[in-house]
Amino acid sequence: MKNFALVLLLLPLSMAVGAQTVDEQLLSAQMAYQQGDAQLSLATQHMKQAEAAKKLADARLIDAQRAVQKSDAELAQAKAAQDSAKQLMDQLSNSLSEAWKRKDSGQ
Repeated sequence: MKNFALVLLLLPLSMAVGAQTVDEQLLSAQMAYQQGDAQLSLATQHMKQAEAAKKLADARLIDAQRAVQKSDAELAQAKAAQDSAKQLMDQLSNSLSEAWKRKDSGQ
């Protein structure tokens, strides 16, 4: 596709070589130059838009990475709290069980 566009761009220039007068050659070269300049302007505009989109995506990526780190820390804290609560429940369960055993045995 790019090669085809290049051929179309250079076509007026190649036609200029076959033109009969210097004025026709000049006009053809000017038209080809204007087309090239317009394509360069569009390509430059597209590049600037792509750079801006990448910059925004990079910023979003950094924000997402920070959110993941924060979530990882919160998850680790929650797991530690859960582990601690389970350990306490095991101790309390054992104490309750021992208390029932003492009651049932009449002590």
